[in-house]
Amino acid sequence: TRTGDAVHTISAGKDPSHDSVPALQSYQIKPALEDKFKENPVKEIIRNTVTSKLAGRYYDSDNAKKWTISIANDVNTRVRELKMKRYKHIVQVTIGELKGAGVKCGVRCLWDSETDGYTSDTFMNETIFCVVVVFAVYLY
Repeated sequence: TRTGDAVHTISAGKDPSHDSVPALQSYQIKPALEDKFKENPVKEIIRNTVTSKLAGRYYDSDNAKKWTISIANDVNTRVRELKMKRYKHIVQVTIGELKGAGVKCGVRCLWDSETDGYTSDTFMNETIFCVVVVFAVYLY
């Protein structure tokens, strides 16, 4: 069993009452209005995190991977602190060097447009661009 998952695996001889992860209590077709994914707080988290990590820096390919992982982990932690009920989220971070060439990014997925959502933000300075996307998928 992994912490935070909604599915439990019980091995032979293990008492399920001692499982540390609470099971989802019921099926809900859609979230209550107050529980729907809210883009603005997540976008603010993205913007604050990326600005604090990359403002004043110059692109360095040796550090880009570390920055990407650090930003993804920080955004992930802060979004988790929002405690969005019954949502799993995915954080995607892309960092590149601004050299005048264009970049096109695309994502395709199958989801429920009434319950699932996403938000993104783009950071740019003289030498770096960074695109962060957070997807929120509702668990029925």
